[in-house]
Order: sequence, then structure tokens, then C-alpha cells
Amino acid sequence: MIIQTASAKFLIEKCDFNNGCVSIRSNSQQELYRFFGSLEIKKTDNLFYTFEVWACKQEFANAMILMVKEIDYSEFSEFSLKMA
Repeated sequence: MIIQTASAKFLIEKCDFNNGCVSIRSNSQQELYRFFGSLEIKKTDNLFYTFEVWACKQEFANAMILMVKEIDYSEFSEFSLKMA
């Protein structure tokens, strides 16, 4: 799954070695620290997603909640319920 925010891109994949965790890669080390600061963030060889953290699914869910809370819904004002 790919998530793009105003300040970073995230690539989320399942961990091959642990069914209870996910790999989160990003082009922004700062954003990974913001969402997963208590976990070890590693540098990768990937050109587009330079940083990576492994998190349990609950930690990832908590980060997703924070991301959703930060959505600026005023940017969606051009859309109306008629389009839905």
C-alpha cells in the first residue's frame, strides 16, 4: 500500500519474517520519526523510499489514526455531496 501525505510518501508491506508486523518505508526520515519515533529507523538502498521501520500492526494502526486526524478537510471544499 502506498500513502502520500503533503510531506512524505510511505510504502507499507507485510514483513516476510513476522506475520504480526509491517514494513514502513518512506522518503522522509523526519516523518518516520514523527509517527514511529520509539522504533529503530534504518537507512535502505531504495532510491525512492530511503528509510524503513518495522512496526507491529497496532503501532501502524495508531500512526494511521494520527495521519487521518491531520487531514485538512478544507482542501476538499471544491467537492460536494452531489458528486458522491
